[in-house]
Amino acid sequence: MIRFVAAAFFVAVTFSSFADIAAAKDPAVTGVRLGVNDGKTRVVLDLTKAVPYSAFLLENPYRLVIDLPELGWSVDGDAADEKRGVVEGMRYGLFRAGNSRVVVDLKGPVRIVRHAALAKPDRLMFDLLPVPKSKYKKGQAVALNNWSPPTGKAIPMPRVKPEGDARRVVVIDPGHGGVDPGAVRGKTYEKRVVMAVAQEVRRQLEASKRYRVIMTRNRDIFVELRDRAKMAQDSEGDIFISLHADTHPKSKVRGASVYTLSEKASDREAARLAKKENKGDIIGGLDLTPYSKETGDILRELTVRRTMEESSVFANMLIAQFGKKKIRMQPYKTHRFAGFAVLKAPDVPSVLVEMGYLSNKTDKKILLSKNFRKKVGRAVLAALDGFFKHIDDLAAR
Repeated sequence: MIRFVAAAFFVAVTFSSFADIAAAKDPAVTGVRLGVNDGKTRVVLDLTKAVPYSAFLLENPYRLVIDLPELGWSVDGDAADEKRGVVEGMRYGLFRAGNSRVVVDLKGPVRIVRHAALAKPDRLMFDLLPVPKSKYKKGQAVALNNWSPPTGKAIPMPRVKPEGDARRVVVIDPGHGGVDPGAVRGKTYEKRVVMAVAQEVRRQLEASKRYRVIMTRNRDIFVELRDRAKMAQDSEGDIFISLHADTHPKSKVRGASVYTLSEKASDREAARLAKKENKGDIIGGLDLTPYSKETGDILRELTVRRTMEESSVFANMLIAQFGKKKIRMQPYKTHRFAGFAVLKAPDVPSVLVEMGYLSNKTDKKILLSKNFRKKVGRAVLAALDGFFKHIDDLAAR
């Protein structure tokens, strides 16, 4: 038997409270260990009880994806950036109802040379061996008990607006979620920050009685980018607002920006951000090969440019309201353009709001504050009121 020198390490978590999850879920993952020996890297997940599993390999970038039944995660700490052997890092989260997912980022192509569910104590083990690209088998899959994860969508698609309901439909998209944490700084996760803001925005919009709000996710779960945009279409949404919080290599960079869809980025920063945000599905463990040209195709297929024009109108109104509510904006280009996949619904005006930078201490403190969430809610409400008045005025001419 190969003996591995194991090194305990911690993995990025995806929930608000370790205690809450550990108490609510059984089985649960209680530990994650990495070991390296004789050129092989061993990944071990410690469990409270035995569970079935399946796993497969992906490329561009190289990843090992481990699917499990929905379970808890009581590993204490954060090691999304841990590197050992062929492992570059790891993420965990709810991929869809009934299906938890672990995504292991790899330095290069590997082969799963051994896998097993072991007992006393219960644990899962995967041995990974680096291989040349010529011998890499994309999609190599393994499973225990012929188990396969649920195939349903992460969340049900919303119902179409009831007949006679005069309220405008606003689709709020809290970015990231589940196995995709978004930007991370210490124990602060973008997916939690934007969910808190989205909930406050929804509260204010619904309280106005003028808007029907649909959330692309209502809990910490992974939702594919194209499903978010499709949800806006399927719900007959009148507008789509995606909320985010970024990080930047330069910690002094701070302030909000509003983005709309364009095949060509308005500037280098917009291009950087779009590239980063469009990796959400890769982070979630999806194979995006069939969709590599999707954003450009959507833009070329747009027969009515009004949607993009209306998106820009709303973006500028929102920027103005942010200014009135004393929400700090980027000092130069506050309205930017880039090829964000999440903004590709061709018939729904859509914007992506980067509310600030978790990499900046001042911004991070503001983003976590209740006062900031209320300000964003008031700004969005005022911008929506102005936008739909503008649309109605144009229609009445």
